[in-house]
Amino acid sequence: MSASVSELPLFAGASEPPELGVYARVAYEIVDEEQYPKEEDAFERAGAPAFRVAPLLRLIGARGARKLIVGRIRIAVTTEASPQVTVVLSAVWSERDGWTQVRDVLAHADDALAASLADPAHPVRGDEQTVAAILAKAIAESSHNELTRIRAVRYELERRLADQLASRRSESMRPLLAEAIELSIAFNRARDQARAVIRDGLWLWLCDEEAYQRSRVAPAPGPDAPTSVRMHHNALRHCESMSTLLEEETSRLHSLLDSLSTVSVAQDAEAQQNFNLFAAATAAGLGLPALILSFYGAQSFLPLNTVDRAWRALIPIGVTTLVAVVIALYRMPRRARPTHYVVGALFVVALVGVLGVAGALAPR
Repeated sequence: MSASVSELPLFAGASEPPELGVYARVAYEIVDEEQYPKEEDAFERAGAPAFRVAPLLRLIGARGARKLIVGRIRIAVTTEASPQVTVVLSAVWSERDGWTQVRDVLAHADDALAASLADPAHPVRGDEQTVAAILAKAIAESSHNELTRIRAVRYELERRLADQLASRRSESMRPLLAEAIELSIAFNRARDQARAVIRDGLWLWLCDEEAYQRSRVAPAPGPDAPTSVRMHHNALRHCESMSTLLEEETSRLHSLLDSLSTVSVAQDAEAQQNFNLFAAATAAGLGLPALILSFYGAQSFLPLNTVDRAWRALIPIGVTTLVAVVIALYRMPRRARPTHYVVGALFVVALVGVLGVAGALAPR
């Protein structure tokens, strides 16, 4: 599936009119890949003497509505027309939906994605092979640069976990776990794209088998080497660094997942402990007055149709239950807040009220 073609300035920076970069025909294509990417058919369709492929990684949008885009970009250069650049979108994750992978990928091939191809600015000039190599290096460098912003997303997850542990915010662990897993999937998909590009040498072998073989065994080119050779080498270095950094980010996300799982289990155990403590306090508060009434009988107080009978029967129950609840709150694993004491007092008042109504309706 592909979108319409438009001619845009690429890697021209912010200058108006563009002094750097190049105007290229930009198209979008959606792929749903479950196997190793193959570019032979795309190369045949392009019919260009110079062909390259570079990984695409973008984090686009304002905080709260960001999109994480993973894919690759094909570059086909001929002498007869402007370069053909095909943005191949593999997957998109939306922050608005808790970093969920979206279904309608083509809807995210918008102006913001096209604008992200303006930096870093590069002078693009030379023959077909040189232009293709420069564009591939610029794309690989821009994707590598996105890792700084993507790393900030992990920092945000870690901050939310720290706030949760310090009781600075109340948030369920389940959404945090889901977001960490989704981001781990996204980072791994991006790493797969980078590794495929490294393995196939930017798919240089499709258009120049000899240059591809030389690039596999030759040492790092010096400043006097042809521009196409230096740009090809630099593009591969960016891809290798990108793959390594994404692997590190994935490892840190897995460590965060382990921490989240541990905290989630601890929270469940703490909630169960608090419930047991509160239930024990309530049972003690009700049990002691009930034991006393069982010794002396409750018939002399029932029905509770006068104030004198009501306070004699209910005050001991209320005071005992309130003391038990206060002790339970004081011994909670976490420090009880004033709100907890207010809720406990309201619970005791409600309990005494229910007993009062039941006592007033008791038969003589």
